[in-house]
Amino acid sequence: MAGLFFSGAHETGFKRTRTLWAAAAALAATAAIGASPANADTASCSISWSRISQYVVGFTADGRVVNTGTTPLKGWRVSWTFTGDEKLFSLLTTFWTQTGQSVTGTNVSWNGTIAPGGSVPITAVGNSTGGTFGLTGLTCTPL
Repeated sequence: MAGLFFSGAHETGFKRTRTLWAAAAALAATAAIGASPANADTASCSISWSRISQYVVGFTADGRVVNTGTTPLKGWRVSWTFTGDEKLFSLLTTFWTQTGQSVTGTNVSWNGTIAPGGSVPITAVGNSTGGTFGLTGLTCTPL
């Protein structure tokens, strides 16, 4: 009866195969734990102004907040500093504040989540002497 199941030769082969598979699995697990991920999921964003219309006493600027990361962006903040005397009337699609030349805008409830590669439009409307629109330190920060 023992010959019908495993003889010594087959049993040794089975054990050897099982041992090789176990060793390969252990090596793969060790490599996976010890290695840092090549493409770690990250949240990041950018903002750019695509069209700026300047008037004698003001400006309108259309821009986009873009998810440049690999995971959904769940909240964002944009900020910049005006270079002149610009004053915002509105920064559409955001909650915003302006203190002196510094502006900060954050997402509202319906546009806080942006898929990777997706974007949300924003529009700045304001006034300034001479219709200028200048800014520095333009940033977007995930929340």
